[in-house]
Amino acid sequence: MLPIEQSPFKKVTIIGNANGDWAAAKHGYTIIFNGTVATGNQIINVCNGPYAGSTEDFVVTGEHSQWLTQQLSRVAKELETKLQCWPSSGLVCFALFSQLGIELSLSRMSLLPSLNRGGALTESEHLPCVVHNWLGERRIAIEYHLNAKEKNIEGANSLADWPELLLTEESSSSKSTLEQTKEQNRAQIKPRSSMSCDNLDPFTLFIRLSEQKHKTESGLQNLVLLSQLQLSTWLNDLSQQKLLVIEQLLFNQHPQTTTGFWYLSDNEASAYLDPIRFKLALCQQHLLGYN
Repeated sequence: MLPIEQSPFKKVTIIGNANGDWAAAKHGYTIIFNGTVATGNQIINVCNGPYAGSTEDFVVTGEHSQWLTQQLSRVAKELETKLQCWPSSGLVCFALFSQLGIELSLSRMSLLPSLNRGGALTESEHLPCVVHNWLGERRIAIEYHLNAKEKNIEGANSLADWPELLLTEESSSSKSTLEQTKEQNRAQIKPRSSMSCDNLDPFTLFIRLSEQKHKTESGLQNLVLLSQLQLSTWLNDLSQQKLLVIEQLLFNQHPQTTTGFWYLSDNEASAYLDPIRFKLALCQQHLLGYN
């Protein structure tokens, strides 16, 4: 088994599962995930063990599979302690290859998949992405990226090409007509909250919502209120500790066996989570100086 210092990888392209066309890289290895189907000597498919029906942490198909399986498991366990949750395969791959300091590019992956359940899921069903701590994953990915940027300034060629990692307020403006219509309908709902917008600490309000055992009309109205707040309101009360607390309120690692937070399993409530989490992701970038 090759040690990490003797990695067989020199250049890697990581392609996530978000929407959009993709093509394997012409040079180096291309990493794809789970259900993505592709073949080729330089293509490696990484699956979560449970997804592949295995008791192993990861199932890797392609060259250097034994080495990768071992190293991915090692990195995943390191990240799990930082996230208090099992990490996504995409983050694990990024962290591993960042540690190697190789040429790295990523696409179709912003570490912010939608939590909107739509209207078709039953209460017992869950979105696959709900099991990961995405806000925490973005925090770690940005820290890796900033660290690599510092090394790059010093002359090391270790800065990953990952344009989708950096979010801007304009990133959320390119919505479909259907999404815009939904937002207009939401805006017609007048939130009723015991806290006025002038003295509102949105972090405290969201924590209170997470403590509710069940959906209530007032809880839903406050969720609507939070979804409509400007970024500046969040920034007024921002701290890293508050973000770390909120991270733990936006995922359910074991939805098959635990109820989790009411807004994650309710179709109506989940429609308001994405704009809230997007603002929180921008807050994290602000704290880390990632721009």
